[in-house]
Amino acid sequence: MQNLMYLNPNSTQTLREGIRELRIYQGAIHDVSENVALDLADDIDMHDAIHVLFGCPTSLFGEIIAHVWTAFGTTVKRQEMHRVSRHYDHRNALSNIGHRRLIATWLIHSPSILKTLIYAMRMQLRWPAEDFILFLDQRLCDLRENFGICPLTLPSRLGG
Repeated sequence: MQNLMYLNPNSTQTLREGIRELRIYQGAIHDVSENVALDLADDIDMHDAIHVLFGCPTSLFGEIIAHVWTAFGTTVKRQEMHRVSRHYDHRNALSNIGHRRLIATWLIHSPSILKTLIYAMRMQLRWPAEDFILFLDQRLCDLRENFGICPLTLPSRLGG
């Protein structure tokens, strides 16, 4: 179970503090570029910001939810998402998960995925994730309110 402060919809952490919490939890407190391909480092930084702002856990379910938020709640272009998904590191991670497990996770959590899609479509304004650096020192609760972001409130069994 993940008991992380950034998962609280009313978290008063800054985006920077939330990203740090996420990375400590993942055991990645150092520079992301140490663990991923250099050409993906900026994308991973942005992805971590999306995880935090939209209150996504680090589980497979949380990764799926983060992708839904990215596609429908941010200004990230589809071609950028496809560029990352075609990268060797991303394809390798997916192959380690396996298609059956990925599809099963989508099916089991389809109500939450649909709810996330609806929340994203109701946002007042898409979040400019490419400019996440400009938001690092703003509180999560304020950013969520300003952009109309409604993170899922997850039962503890879904968080991990």
